[in-house]
Amino acid sequence: MNKKLDIKKYITATNILIIILLIFYFLDRFLPFPEGYTGYNAWDNECSAIENYIFGYCGGLLSNYMAVGKGLGVNGLEPYRQFTSTFLHGHILHLIANLVALYYIGNYTEKRFSWWLTYLVFFLVAFVQGFITDALYFAMAPDKIEESLSTISTGASGGIYGIMGLSLAAIFFDIKSIKEMDKTAIIVLAGYGFLTTYWISFGWTTICHNVSLLLGLALGTLIILPFFILKKGKFAPENKNLEEGSKNTIKT
Repeated sequence: MNKKLDIKKYITATNILIIILLIFYFLDRFLPFPEGYTGYNAWDNECSAIENYIFGYCGGLLSNYMAVGKGLGVNGLEPYRQFTSTFLHGHILHLIANLVALYYIGNYTEKRFSWWLTYLVFFLVAFVQGFITDALYFAMAPDKIEESLSTISTGASGGIYGIMGLSLAAIFFDIKSIKEMDKTAIIVLAGYGFLTTYWISFGWTTICHNVSLLLGLALGTLIILPFFILKKGKFAPENKNLEEGSKNTIKT
């Protein structure tokens, strides 16, 4: 007998965000440019037309107004772009890598902390990390400032690393909770963390992901620590006898 498919369990904030990111990607890559448009065009002249359309090296209308990069929009460096660039991706492989990681870590974190707390951390880290990352990278590589400012920056990886940090904070306070994570999720996250930071790219991206992870870890610690102290710290009963004795205390 076939089990009835439970659609409701797939309606999560994470899965809704994944759909939103997919919509933004296809709109950005394939919306036609308006007449007289002179802004950013992602078309790669070194690739064939087929490659451009398959891999998404084309379009860029939304990127022109939402991504980060000196040559975009008015000047491409408006502060709001640190937030809006989270919804865009440079090409199909970039999108797939982020969506796979988001599906596993986002749904796990959402179940653990609630959807609103998960995505408060996600978007806060995605927005803040850009300002910290740029300052650090420019201090470490002053000769790369102009190149970095001119490079088009998009992607949800900053927010994803933020909620990865949130999850690590939870595991730090309760190591047994790692058993609640799906083994596939652990493998995907380990691979994602390594591949997107330490193998595929170095430089600004590495700093970006490290900063995002640390921000998520810090925020997660600040969120979890009060509950940890109340549950296991100085306010908790020291032993069972004390706990049982407290039940017999006369209220005044």
